[in-house]
Amino acid sequence: MELTKDEQEMLAGSKGEAVKLAMEILTRVGEACGAVRLIPVKSAHIVLAMYKSIFDAGVEVCERFASLNGKFVIPTTLDPCGMDTQNPDYFKTPQKYKEQQLRVVDAYKKMGAIPVWTCTPYLEGNLPQKGEHVGWTESSAVAFINSVLGARSNRETAVIDICIGLTGRTMDYGLHRDENRWGEVEIQLNLEGRELEDSEYPILGFYLGKILGSKIGVLDGMKGSPSIEQLKSLLAGAAASGSVALLHIVGITPEAPTKAIAFGGNTPERTIIVDEMVLKETKDSMSTVSKGKVDLVALGCPHYTINEIGKIAKLMDGKKVNPGVEFWIYTTKSNEMIAERMGIKQKLENAGVKLTVETCMLISPVETWGFKTIVTDSAKCAYYAPMQCKADVRFEDVKTCIESAITGVI
Repeated sequence: MELTKDEQEMLAGSKGEAVKLAMEILTRVGEACGAVRLIPVKSAHIVLAMYKSIFDAGVEVCERFASLNGKFVIPTTLDPCGMDTQNPDYFKTPQKYKEQQLRVVDAYKKMGAIPVWTCTPYLEGNLPQKGEHVGWTESSAVAFINSVLGARSNRETAVIDICIGLTGRTMDYGLHRDENRWGEVEIQLNLEGRELEDSEYPILGFYLGKILGSKIGVLDGMKGSPSIEQLKSLLAGAAASGSVALLHIVGITPEAPTKAIAFGGNTPERTIIVDEMVLKETKDSMSTVSKGKVDLVALGCPHYTINEIGKIAKLMDGKKVNPGVEFWIYTTKSNEMIAERMGIKQKLENAGVKLTVETCMLISPVETWGFKTIVTDSAKCAYYAPMQCKADVRFEDVKTCIESAITGVI
């Protein structure tokens, strides 16, 4: 690997042991990936942040870099925490688990991370620009910034993300290079001219992840102007059921003003038609249970925006959650504060809905509750919950989720 003079000095230890260790890891991994150089990046986002996913070894990694006086040299944000940061005891966080998570929190504080604790850092101040190189983990966020913003990041992984933040460098391969960003598979959306409904964006994403894997799709035929929330749901689904890191949406992705430009020098490997039947069959495949008692209604994966929280408050107006059901909305601390200022948080709490802050159902110890069935509007939750939460899952639109919360049954 060809290193600049500054990078050679970092590797030699002139900027401290933490940076030296980070450079050793980046160069070794970079060579394995075929990268011939490192490139500067504007920001990092770290997934090595939640105890449920990193376990004791991950805690030791974080503390190792912190003990070596590592300091992040670029804006470096954090993925959701492994527990509700405001009220971990209510959400039945085991004591040892809480202690280990707090060790992670302390390590990142020492290194100077920005503790937004969210899977949507692009909505919390870490907003890459078109063509800007960054080094991010969190699959849904990487898919969003590549596909909607036109920024450039591979789906980096734990430990690598810390190294990127400490050095301000990442490996020059994959989606950082022009020739690797061209479309490979054509997807034609054929819904007889109608726009997708809110609940169909995560369904479409779930389907695309399954058929694309890690291929780059070019999605044509989308009508209307999808909102940030709709695109967030679409790309989270694609990044969960598959390894999609870039989806060209014709007319939306900056690199895809037309289908031809999105494909660049490539000829489509195949063309896939998405029609009404595909969406119906995909929705049916996203659930592991069709009826019965509901234990938890979980929304906010990725984190809900204030717009989405406000929508739930309106739909819950005058209604009450069934006493046998927990109804949780996962969001950021900033959105919780806005909801409180607007009076929305109080209305939701009066209806039996709880805002849980800076974590999510997949990477917090939800299984300690012993839930049997979870109802959600999230494709990502539908994909991971049976394994991560040890529960059956039912995917539905928001109105049906609310109905399940009120009646206590699917």
